[in-house]
Amino acid sequence: MEIFRVSRDVYGREVLQGMSWDLLWVFFAAGIAFVCLHALYSWLLAPKRPVSRQTR
Repeated sequence: MEIFRVSRDVYGREVLQGMSWDLLWVFFAAGIAFVCLHALYSWLLAPKRPVSRQTR
């Protein structure tokens, strides 16, 4: 599986044409896992801030 697709231009240099879509689900799953873990951390482990009750 090629992650990057490259070709050669008229001068013989390698040019990036694109990326493979085969690993898109891996990055999508990693993003969802990050959001879920951050929500759990914020809910369970993060230090609680005191609620300020200001009335003018």
